[in-house]
Amino acid sequence: MGLLKESLKDFFQTKRDWISFGGVFLLFLIFWSYNYSFRFAPLFTQALKDNQIGLSLFYFLFFAAGALVIYPIVLAFYGKLNEFKPSIPLILGFVIVLAIVCSARIRDSELFNWAGSSSVEIAMLTINYVGTILAYVALPLAWIIFRKNSPDRFLGLDKSPKFGEVLFLLGLMLPLIAIASFSLSFLSVYPRFAGRMSDGYLIYPPALWIILFEISYAADFAVLETFFRGFMVFPLASRAGSKPAVLAMAFMYGLLHFTKPQFEALGSFFGGFILGMISYRTKSVYAGILIHIGVALAMELAATLQFLYFME
Repeated sequence: MGLLKESLKDFFQTKRDWISFGGVFLLFLIFWSYNYSFRFAPLFTQALKDNQIGLSLFYFLFFAAGALVIYPIVLAFYGKLNEFKPSIPLILGFVIVLAIVCSARIRDSELFNWAGSSSVEIAMLTINYVGTILAYVALPLAWIIFRKNSPDRFLGLDKSPKFGEVLFLLGLMLPLIAIASFSLSFLSVYPRFAGRMSDGYLIYPPALWIILFEISYAADFAVLETFFRGFMVFPLASRAGSKPAVLAMAFMYGLLHFTKPQFEALGSFFGGFILGMISYRTKSVYAGILIHIGVALAMELAATLQFLYFME
């Protein structure tokens, strides 16, 4: 609990900090409300799912619009607006990666006929997660290779976490996940590894594919954390300070979830903010990695138990 308390204390030190957080959260609520009132991102994603170029362009414009709104605002809140122009190449990198992550998919199921009929869907998911991992890794890896004299070179990958604090924070999430698992919107998405029949029943693939999927699923969260809580925080923080960097990252992280269940998307803003502050305080991304993987696998398990034992 101390790590969470101290990380939040690091942020909320002045009236400006409270106003900045409230202003960014209000702006996020406006985006969130519009998205789920009109199903903005889900409808475009569905309409363009067979048009790779169109979907990529949509998500580039979607994240670019978010970035062009949030970064000048948070930098202005902290008197660092002059840092916006020099940060444009970095912010553009964020936008391009997020657009690729949300749009680049292999959708031709015939390419996976070798996996067997019961494994085609999970094989596609697994391979696509591998592609997402590569997209998330590219820019942070380039940063580590070429920023040899930079104090933020390793993006928090060179410091270990406080395991006791991580386990405590993860424990706080487990009751919430258990409660969420009774929601139909939750069960419409999780467990990710299972196919769904028209009557709502699940199709369970072979155990080997479930293991391969869960490994790629966990690895995806590891690189996601490195990208958001490392690459999107430390380089900008060294220029403009940790507070605008974390606020902007939390906003963009929330946008990433706009095709997920609506309260998961809302919670992602707070989750991104808290993990960002923990990451910056500890100078390590591993707390976020462990918590995120733990939560993701717990959601998979909770949904699986619901379908196996609690649903009629």
